This record gives sequence, structure tokens and C-alpha cells, in this order.
Amino acid sequence: MESIARLLPDIIKFTDGQPDVLSAACCAAWGLSVGEATLRASRALGLTERTLRVAVQDARWKRQLEALAPQIIFRLNSFLRQPLVTRIDIVVDKRLVTQTLPRGTASPPPRPLPADILCSAEAIADAALRAQFLRLVAVCLDHDRR
Repeated sequence: MESIARLLPDIIKFTDGQPDVLSAACCAAWGLSVGEATLRASRALGLTERTLRVAVQDARWKRQLEALAPQIIFRLNSFLRQPLVTRIDIVVDKRLVTQTLPRGTASPPPRPLPADILCSAEAIADAALRAQFLRLVAVCLDHDRR
């Protein structure tokens, strides 16, 4: 997992900080910045103007994450090696937590990815994080093809 985190800043740099890449990178970094229980109860939805929007399953999780937001922002930006996130907007929406990326299911990337990337991604045990990583790679490859 740590090796993937080291790739995120290079991916951002490679794509000149495209908004969709920044958003995908921040969502992937969310999975690396919070604990397993938080990851199960939340879902990073995207980045807009340095604000990471996160859905949680209930008000209790919202209060907990609001209290931990400064530490999480620090960890996110540490993984990304730049201050991309300055604020976390937490919304209570259990449907978004489960619907965005259902546990145990990896939504396929829009285009076929090279076999070596798919093989490497299998080392990521968490299915949601693996799917996020594959979407990020797909965005980067699409950008490169343009």
C-alpha cells in the first residue's frame, strides 16, 4: 500500500494537476489516511477547490471526523506531498457511502488497462482502494493518449 502512496505525487505531476486527477488522487489518499473502521463508514467523493467532500453513514461519524479533520488533512497532504486539501466537507448520506463503491466490488475502469498494471493492483487487498487506484491510472492513461 505504501508504494502506491508514493506514486500519487508523481501521477499528479505527470498530468499537470488536472482537476479529475487531483480529485481521484485525494480520494485514493483518503483510503490511506484513515483507519479501516473509518474507511468502512465513509467514502471520499471528490475534491473541489481544495475541499474534499466525504460522505459518512451517520451523525456520530460526522462528529468524529469533524474533530479529526485537521489530522486527516495533514496525513492526506503528506501522502500527496503537497497541500491539495485545506478543508473536509462531511455529509451524512449512508446511501452514498454504500453506493459510491460497494464493498467487495471493483467497478471496471472505462478502458482496458495493461495487464502488468492489473496484476500489480491485485496486491491491494482492499477492493474499494484497488478500484480507486485503477480509476486513477485509467484517468492518467486517458490524459496521456490525448
